[in-house]
Amino acid sequence: MNERRAQRHPGRGFHTITLGCKLNQFDTAAIEGELLRRGLTPEPDLSRASVVVVNTCTVTGKADAEARKRIRGVRRQNSGCRLIVTGCYAELDPEAISSIAGVDVVCGHRDRGRLSRALDELSVGPPGGDRGCDASFDLPPALHFGDRSRAFLKVQEGCRLACSYCIIPTVRGPSRSVPPEAVERDALALFRSGYREIVLTGVNVGDYGRDLEPRTSLAALLRRLLAVSGPQRIRLNSLEPLTVTDEIIELMAADDRLAPHLQVPLQSGSPSVLRDMRRNYRLEQYLERVQRVRAAVPHVGLGADVIVGFPGETDERFRETYDFIASSPLNYLHVFAWSPRPGTPAAARPDRVHGTAVRSRSAALRRLAGRLGFRFRSRFEGRRLDAIVLAPREDGRLRALTGNFIEVAVRSGSATRRQPVRVRISRVTPCDTLGVVDGTPEWASAT
Repeated sequence: MNERRAQRHPGRGFHTITLGCKLNQFDTAAIEGELLRRGLTPEPDLSRASVVVVNTCTVTGKADAEARKRIRGVRRQNSGCRLIVTGCYAELDPEAISSIAGVDVVCGHRDRGRLSRALDELSVGPPGGDRGCDASFDLPPALHFGDRSRAFLKVQEGCRLACSYCIIPTVRGPSRSVPPEAVERDALALFRSGYREIVLTGVNVGDYGRDLEPRTSLAALLRRLLAVSGPQRIRLNSLEPLTVTDEIIELMAADDRLAPHLQVPLQSGSPSVLRDMRRNYRLEQYLERVQRVRAAVPHVGLGADVIVGFPGETDERFRETYDFIASSPLNYLHVFAWSPRPGTPAAARPDRVHGTAVRSRSAALRRLAGRLGFRFRSRFEGRRLDAIVLAPREDGRLRALTGNFIEVAVRSGSATRRQPVRVRISRVTPCDTLGVVDGTPEWASAT
């Protein structure tokens, strides 16, 4: 610990930076809850914070580089803060982070109690012991999402799959589920705090309940939450294809409080690349599942993760991916360029794709995603959709997120943040969706 730096900012403000996925956003909320318990307060100005926490991602090499860049940037902007680095990159390569000048503490996932002890060592608030987590499942005693409109709730951690490109099982561990009674307790606490939408998150959420005794399922958890949630909305984030069960689809079709939105990772539309990735499904199975969702819930928002440039991806194999997506029910994509993760089987392959081809293919998929999204959004012009009001835009309008994952710009003054509304889509362009507030969702009026 650098005592000189620690003394330079004797204030009680903290600032957090979250990189990566929604699961990291949950983990940051847990850290913020612990800092609040210790008497610190949020400080939006990074340069004035006495404690700065950077929660890192390591899903790609680009994510590692971004983490290093942000850590160095923190120290340049704030020479006197206590700088704590946590998250997946901190778990994977703590030595690389420790070598960055000015980092006070590196804390990975495997020892969450280390964060509480580090705060004690840095004299951050009263001694906390191991109160920063629940030893049974790394669960925090409190969550803090600030002024965010939506809250994230971790229901599952880790992964039992063995995809050849993925390092996440190494840094997050095996799949394990939060007991349903704990999920219900924390969901109700978030609803009582004013959040009208909770996003259930995890590494492989569809795996929920397989490890519990008695064994249960994600569908059973959803039924339990919907039974007690009242006029609030629950959203699933990402489900692996084989975990999109008929039960979940039927629940989504039957209850408007379960947001009609699913992200189903595809990764590749080439059968040979999919096999090399060691994914646990065939393209026929993937297509059957997303078609089943679209048929049962016609207005559902359907997205996919796609990896471009996996070793051995020829022009022909990329064209298979492109054509598969173009003819599928998907309406948005998250496109990632493959990067070698040390320790994974794919990292040792010699048949890598040239960077120029990766950039060209990525751009082609993003253009396709733009067309698919515009076509999907255009279906709703003149129609009303349920939404949750988010933050203001730079143009003065408010952002509202529909159940099927369309971001709509509505005029400010007609709604307030976190408020459930019905929006009428007035205009759709390739780059934007405009609407007006036109009532309240039926589910939000229930008691």
